[in-house]
Amino acid sequence: MPFPTQHPSRHVWDFWYHFDPQSKLFHVFYLNADRNLVPSEQHHFAACVGHATTTDFVIIDWGDEGSFDVLKPPLGHWANTCIWSGDIIKAKNSYLMFYTSRDRHQDDGMTQSIGVAYTSDLFANQWHFSDTQLKPKFFYQTRGIADDLTIHAWRDPFLFRHRESGQIFMLVSAKMQYGPIGKSGAIALLQTTEADFAQVVRGDREWQYLTPLLAPDCYAEMEVPQLYRHAHGSDELVFSCWAKYDFSPVTGGTGGFQGVTLPQSWMEDRDNQRPTREVVGAASPSENRTPSFPASTSVRVLTPEVQGLYACRIVPELDGAIVGFDIQTGGIRSSGIHTNLATVDRDFSDLAV
Repeated sequence: MPFPTQHPSRHVWDFWYHFDPQSKLFHVFYLNADRNLVPSEQHHFAACVGHATTTDFVIIDWGDEGSFDVLKPPLGHWANTCIWSGDIIKAKNSYLMFYTSRDRHQDDGMTQSIGVAYTSDLFANQWHFSDTQLKPKFFYQTRGIADDLTIHAWRDPFLFRHRESGQIFMLVSAKMQYGPIGKSGAIALLQTTEADFAQVVRGDREWQYLTPLLAPDCYAEMEVPQLYRHAHGSDELVFSCWAKYDFSPVTGGTGGFQGVTLPQSWMEDRDNQRPTREVVGAASPSENRTPSFPASTSVRVLTPEVQGLYACRIVPELDGAIVGFDIQTGGIRSSGIHTNLATVDRDFSDLAV
């Protein structure tokens, strides 16, 4: 089993990346904190986002002494706590970072939102923050609820596009508003058009909230969702769940990194879906409980939690390698598994924002 690549001084967990095809370099953005905070689980509430580079996720250049903390919202910004997992894409005129954060003055301070930062140079580590604050509504819990097993979830954005229809989508780790308590984990799906993309990034226009892509009523949370492409053309939806929050009768509660192959018609089915109504407030329970497919019986475990990795990502540029963070020690580690999954369309370089 490969050893994790450790930061010289910080505890490292969730990560996301941008691959530069010209330099063959991965720009890795990772959550990190003081190692002394890990035993008390307080590292989550002191998380910084660092920037590193690698060509293989084995040897990692962690940068200089300031590279472990590169995303710093300005004073007075709504993201006034710490920053959690996100996504990065390259637009025509900038790199866009979609991130998770919280406003300590909202609700109990644990209600999550998604924001956007941007830069023209990944090596400069100089990010600018927009005021965009994407909040959950309609089908999805807007804040934490009593007796739930985990905190509120509206995090871990992942963007992709469908050029044939001119649509752009975002996956989000969420919870259903009317799901069973403790088992309401879901993967939300948001949509906008290519023509409206710049406006939704700036917060001048709303994303369209679709029914969840997956809501099987057997996970307390479904974290770090992503989408990849099989050679035969179907899409693989993947996510992570801790074993203690996995109540799936299919997985046997193993937790870890899990996936489900979507029907090849899923995109066409979405095109025929009735849009969310343009009013403030929650949709009815019947509207909220209509995922495009149940899929609870087709989930499969890619790497169980006992293998010691979490928040895994598939790296299509490395033959679909499964890479995650080491649960015991922190740091980034490959599973040794190659899925041969390819990337979905995540090229936004023709869209100016």
